[in-house]
Amino acid sequence: MSSVAGDLYDFLFADEQHAGLLIADVSGHGVPAALIASMVKMAATSQRAQASHPAAMLTGMNSALCGNTQGQYVTAAYVYLDADKRELQYSAAGHPAMLRLRNGAVTEIAENGMLLAAVEGARYESTTLPLQSGDRLLLYTDGLLEARNAGGKLFGEESLAAELKTSAGMTPAETVNHLIGAVQRWARSQDDDLTVIVCDFVGAPMLAPAD
Repeated sequence: MSSVAGDLYDFLFADEQHAGLLIADVSGHGVPAALIASMVKMAATSQRAQASHPAAMLTGMNSALCGNTQGQYVTAAYVYLDADKRELQYSAAGHPAMLRLRNGAVTEIAENGMLLAAVEGARYESTTLPLQSGDRLLLYTDGLLEARNAGGKLFGEESLAAELKTSAGMTPAETVNHLIGAVQRWARSQDDDLTVIVCDFVGAPMLAPAD
């Protein structure tokens, strides 16, 4: 939205087979939100030892942020990808659901707890799901969903899912541009930050067991 923003993302790479993707959105805009966003990134860095456990990652971040955000709250989502096990673990704190595109169908993946920095001692849960070669994952902030057209209608979850569905033949970078372009064509003006992460799982098919 501007040169400073309350959205942030981070990649926590362990090795070629394991990685974590974090996205977060601080309430408000401009410099105050950007300052809190820098604190959120530091809180995430302090929890790298928990990178393979999304619920523990968010629990630790919440503990680090509570009482330190001047009354601003944070939504966040974190997904840990394990190519060896061909699975993902996902947890979120008041954040829009992650979307998965698989074989032309879009599915919501949600596992939400309290906003970060809202309640001391809040606990979070994770969901574990299998990954298949060709899966496309979409993490995003609510600026996409809440964009309004000239008639005041929200872009919304259904439009986002439909646009993601049409991205099947695109690269991740092309998909990002496609989604943000769709929102900008819809919206009369941009009133919030827009952040998108697209991740494709390209692991080789599992081998059948030998006879």
